[in-house]
Amino acid sequence: VIIQNGANSAVGQAVIQLAAQREVKTINIIRDRPDLGDTVERMKSYGAYMVVTEDKLGTPAFHRLISDLPKPKLGLNCVGGTSATEIARVLEKDSTLVTYGGMSRKPVQVPTSLLIFRNIQLRGFWLSRWVEEHSAEERLAMINNCWDLVKSKRLRMWAERYPLEDFAAALNRTTQAQRNRKAILVMKP
Repeated sequence: VIIQNGANSAVGQAVIQLAAQREVKTINIIRDRPDLGDTVERMKSYGAYMVVTEDKLGTPAFHRLISDLPKPKLGLNCVGGTSATEIARVLEKDSTLVTYGGMSRKPVQVPTSLLIFRNIQLRGFWLSRWVEEHSAEERLAMINNCWDLVKSKRLRMWAERYPLEDFAAALNRTTQAQRNRKAILVMKP
């Protein structure tokens, strides 16, 4: 089981799909939004096992909801703040919480007891560093692997396409709050 916040992001959607292909269940935390029902349905169509809003995270109802599942061995955090804390609280002993973003602009705070008594490991991931530390061959292999997943429709991304000449509209779209899709610029030969 994997638990992740920001689960409707492009990374979150990819995690859902790749985990489902390996029969790994995902607990997906998202912010409440006007189109919540549609967002949940889209995520479930990608293979999300469970989708919960952030305001439910850490509540007794949330703990009852996940009580039948094995405790997650991996937590993925792109939000920070209390969301990351609550994810860490539900992780299995000897698990890892990986932080790859900080959308809330609040620090990751984990109770000392989780580090000492449950041996929760905190890790960071920065794609730019990964690129610097891997050879051109390794980077190309990763890109080709991702491309093969996309071509075979085992990895889908929900995106809005914009012609290159509509760059301003695409840029404007990316600055809007709670957008669901990535803006993709399409270049025609």
